[in-house]
Amino acid sequence: MIEFAVAFALWSAISAASAVVSTLVARRQPKKAGFAMQITMFSLSLAVIELMGGPQRFGLFGGWSLVVQAFLLGFGVSLVLNLLQKDSNVPEFLPEGTERFVLLLVFAPVSEELLNRGLVEGYLLGYGHFWSAILFSALLFALPHWMAYEGSKKRKTGVVGGAFVLGSLAGYIFALGGIIPAIAVHSSANLGGLTVLRFKEKNGN
Repeated sequence: MIEFAVAFALWSAISAASAVVSTLVARRQPKKAGFAMQITMFSLSLAVIELMGGPQRFGLFGGWSLVVQAFLLGFGVSLVLNLLQKDSNVPEFLPEGTERFVLLLVFAPVSEELLNRGLVEGYLLGYGHFWSAILFSALLFALPHWMAYEGSKKRKTGVVGGAFVLGSLAGYIFALGGIIPAIAVHSSANLGGLTVLRFKEKNGN
């Protein structure tokens, strides 16, 4: 089980470093903090993967055959989860307009999947774990959502639970088809969330 401790230590170090950079940037440019965090997360995750054997060892490569299915599945599940949420508050750190779409549909899916699926899950899959690797990476992916969203404990629990479901889905897709389909799940899930948010705003909910 030492590999789970190693995976957690790597995840914690990269997450902490990304948070520190984000905090420093937020002091001067709050709306750029999300980009700073994601770029740092991506760079550090890629560096660690390279140092520990490269993308091939972590199972990052795979075909594109699952991308369409992954996109549709992520979008559909996200629609259901977000519609079940009564309130739809947007975290204050998110930028507005086009930058929000770029952050949520490109930067966050790429960097967070590289860390949670590519590094953490890929490392554990290399030791023969399957479901435990998927669920462990999904848990690590879901936990930060507790602090990212404001509101009641019920609201936070719903957000974390939804993130865990989507993280598990992305993890399963990653184990089958590599990092690209996992990114498709994440990006389409965020798109589903943005779609529901826009719908609720138009309807005054």
